[in-house]
Amino acid sequence: MELMSAPLFTVIMPTYQRGHMLPSAMKTLLDQTLQDFECLIIDDGSTDGTDEVVKGLNLPEDRFKYVRFDHMGNMWCRNRAIELAKGDWITYLDTDDFWLPHRLEEFKKRMDAKPEVGYWFSNGYHHRYGRILPTVFDRNAHIPEGKIPGHYAVGTEFLPYITTNVAILRKLFDESEYGLYRADMMILDNELYARMFDGGVQVGVLKEPLAVRRIHDQQVTHLWIEEFPEAVEALKAGNPSKEVLDQEVRKLVEEVADYLLKSLDPIKTREFLIEHLGDQASTSPTYKWTFVPVPVLTWLKAVRRQWLQLRHHPTFAPADFRKAYEYVQPLIDAEPARR
Repeated sequence: MELMSAPLFTVIMPTYQRGHMLPSAMKTLLDQTLQDFECLIIDDGSTDGTDEVVKGLNLPEDRFKYVRFDHMGNMWCRNRAIELAKGDWITYLDTDDFWLPHRLEEFKKRMDAKPEVGYWFSNGYHHRYGRILPTVFDRNAHIPEGKIPGHYAVGTEFLPYITTNVAILRKLFDESEYGLYRADMMILDNELYARMFDGGVQVGVLKEPLAVRRIHDQQVTHLWIEEFPEAVEALKAGNPSKEVLDQEVRKLVEEVADYLLKSLDPIKTREFLIEHLGDQASTSPTYKWTFVPVPVLTWLKAVRRQWLQLRHHPTFAPADFRKAYEYVQPLIDAEPARR
């Protein structure tokens, strides 16, 4: 029997306790205009019936594989998936996110045009409060491409990528190249990318929004304090000078403090700033906000939410925003409640 050629893409779908969301993400994969892919659904020990959800989708076994592990952690599971992958490119679709139908097709066009690039990422929309919000980055923004410093992998200042929008040459994960993700990292994947960029892997950017990132209360990315030391490790992996490292760590402190304040925990925000900035904590733009009472912060957050919902109502949205909304919102509305 003639063997099938390897797929262009291996789509890795990591999941944990998101069985109710998985069919929506899968629908956007099945809708792709380019079908040259295999899909590995990697379940990190879910107990919410994710396995039964996958069975109910009746996916063809020659292209879709479901693998379940005993809650070993995000990076550990990703590494096992990469070891199973057959595609030329590794790309990710988180089960709480969505791809727009031409996502893979557009990536292939750019890959064919620039074969020297080993790391691609695209723009994408945000979905929150039942609305399509602004894109991950401004389409007119200058984004560095080609060979770049390793520390550019950390934070959103230089490379505003998110996991759902990334595609990486599979051979770069070989031991002879850069290896796999550090399994001791709980959340962040950018330590590996920092090593790749420092080693000369070229970066390419698609400024068109090709995915929708869903922001919700069940994400692990709210563990900002736990994430901070991992981000510092990633910065060090990029091999920056001491001066650059100090500057970038300060930026990380400010970023984490901002997210902590948005989580309505001003005391923890102030403690974090003092711990990492010492006498310089009061120079942080966020510091003065830590003295605002929680009820006031809560009210301001509610006002902001209402304003965003009004400003980005589909009736007033640009055509491309409205088109993305009309694609993903029915999928969200059809999802069952979390078990």
